Amino acid sequence: MGPLAAWLVLVALQIALAFSATSDDDAVRDPDPLFSWELAVGGTIVYAIVVVLTFAIVKSYPMNVREALGLKRFNSRWVWIALGVAFSSLIVAAISEPFLHGGKEQGLAPGGWQPDRAGAFVANALVVILVGPFAEELFFRGLGVRVLRFLGPAVAIGGTAILFGLAHGILGALPPLVFFGAGLAWVRYRSDSVWPGFISHAAFNGAGIAIAIATF
Repeated sequence: MGPLAAWLVLVALQIALAFSATSDDDAVRDPDPLFSWELAVGGTIVYAIVVVLTFAIVKSYPMNVREALGLKRFNSRWVWIALGVAFSSLIVAAISEPFLHGGKEQGLAPGGWQPDRAGAFVANALVVILVGPFAEELFFRGLGVRVLRFLGPAVAIGGTAILFGLAHGILGALPPLVFFGAGLAWVRYRSDSVWPGFISHAAFNGAGIAIAIATF
């Protein structure tokens, strides 16, 4: 139960910090955070800590670390299934946005292109598309599904999906995030690999960046 307790503590901390950040009305925020070096550097540091702690927790298992986290080969069909999950989640997000305003609440959509801050935008895009998905897939689907697996697939998939959604601290975005998390957790559970989920997650976030660029 040690790995489970440690994982739950870290999840609770992420949720608390996420909601604290989104509810802090007194905080001075950059109106265009995707053009901020602070977001790119801070995000990279946080994700690096998550990855390090994930590997530290999973070492409690007697099996190989790669085996425990699902860093394994996979059948290519799971990539297409995972990409289908990403596409379906984008549809859920588009349908729910007019009612729940999750995207607006997130506050990442830039007001327009800022050529003098292009370097920061590229750095943030790389963090959002590659670094974040890798850290989150390792933590929620790699480690999360592993520590909850003994409770059965419903808990492992549903539990990680709900906690993944809450860890973003955006109530309006819960439906697409939970849907997305459940789909990727199911893929992880069935394929026994986190790589299809990572590819799908990167594509999902990449689509978000592409939409942001298209709205400049």
